[in-house]
Parts: sequence; structure tokens; C-alpha cells
Amino acid sequence: MILDRTTFSRALGEFAATALLMIVGCMGAAMTFPEETGFLVGSLQYGLTVGIVVHVFGCVSGAHTNPSVSISCCILGHIAVDMMLVYVACQLAGGLAGYYFLMAMLPKDVIDQSYPAVCLQEPMADLSDFQILAVEFTLTSVLVLGWCAQWDVRNGSCLDSAPIRMGLLVTACGFAGNQLTGASMNPAKTLIPLLFHDHRGTFYPQLGGQTLAAVLVPFIWRYALTSNAKPMKTTSRRPKRTRQY
Repeated sequence: MILDRTTFSRALGEFAATALLMIVGCMGAAMTFPEETGFLVGSLQYGLTVGIVVHVFGCVSGAHTNPSVSISCCILGHIAVDMMLVYVACQLAGGLAGYYFLMAMLPKDVIDQSYPAVCLQEPMADLSDFQILAVEFTLTSVLVLGWCAQWDVRNGSCLDSAPIRMGLLVTACGFAGNQLTGASMNPAKTLIPLLFHDHRGTFYPQLGGQTLAAVLVPFIWRYALTSNAKPMKTTSRRPKRTRQY
């Protein structure tokens, strides 16, 4: 890894993107009071926030904002191992900074009524550890599959709609699993509220499912869903402009 302006820009992009994700996404979750349909509003808010983040920072760093996404990106060969480690470190640091700033902005009454904490949801009590792992693995796999499709050269003509598509994907996963496990799909989003509040709940199955999806899904995409055919050559002599996502 070369420590130059581009590397610094990408690292700063991941830091800022994850901070924004925690601030805006978790602010919406904090202001969604516990109601029968509250999880729908929270899921939609989080999905819209993902769309904003991808739109703003996609051209800077790819707007992963998620260690699972960065690990998958590295396994597919789109970023080097050292850059992946930088991404993960910046995501954790940015998420922690964003969450700290959010807690400083929220009124005490809003923080107190958020159980067990702001942007933290315990899995459904009736679920076993295996079921929690399976749910989070399935939802994170859908997220990683969406990113694998986004990085694929066959989707090169569909980059303009990436923020909308990724936002809707996250919203759909939130609708499906929010009441079961919280549908975090993001180790940073799972860990940071735990570290900030020193919560004693068990979240290892969620982290295990997210990590397993990050490692397994890219191999499935590469060896089962990727064609061996080379992309068609363009007849134009001018190179096509590309955007990084």
C-alpha cells in the first residue's frame, strides 16, 4: 500500500461515510418510538441513509461503511489486504466518532427510552444462538451479494442507480429481519453501541453470521456465478469513464 493522497482520501471517505451512517441512520432509529409498525419506519430510514452515503462517498472510497463488505471486496480481489485493514479500522473509528456525536446531540429522554440502547436491538428471546446466526448470515449474504453484483463488470452500465438499489436492498433486509435480530448486517454497527454502553448482552451469533457471510459469499460469486467469458470490447477508441463503488 502506497501512503499517498489517494490512499488518504479513500481512508477519510470510509471514516466519514461510516460516521454519517451512524449519525443519520441511528438518529432515525432513536426517534422511532416502540410501536407495532415502528420497525418499518426504522428500516426505511436506515435504507435511505445507506442510499445517501453511497451517493456521496461512492466515488471516493466505494462507501463500504461495513467490515463485511470490505472483507468481501478483498476476497474478490478489488482491494488489497492492507487497504482492507485500513478500511475496517476507519469504519470502526468513524462509526465510534459518529455514534459519540449522535449521543451528544440526542436529549436524555430519547436516550433513556431506547432499550437496551440507541441503535442497539437484542435478538428475539425465542431464538436460539444458531437461529440468530442463521438469520444474520442470510441477511448479510443478501447484502454482500448486492455488493458483488455492484462490483461485477457486467453491471458496469448500471452505476448511476447504485445508491437507490443498495438503499432498497438494505430496506428490504430490514423489513425481513429487524424484529428477529435487528438486521444489523454490519459488525461495526453491532459492536459500537456495545462498546459505548458496555452492554452485557450476547451478540456473538450476530457477529458470527455477518463474518461467515463476508467470507463465504464472495467465493460462491467468483466460482459459481461469474462467467469465464471476457467482456466485450468497445468499438470506440475513447476509454469509458467509470465510477468507483
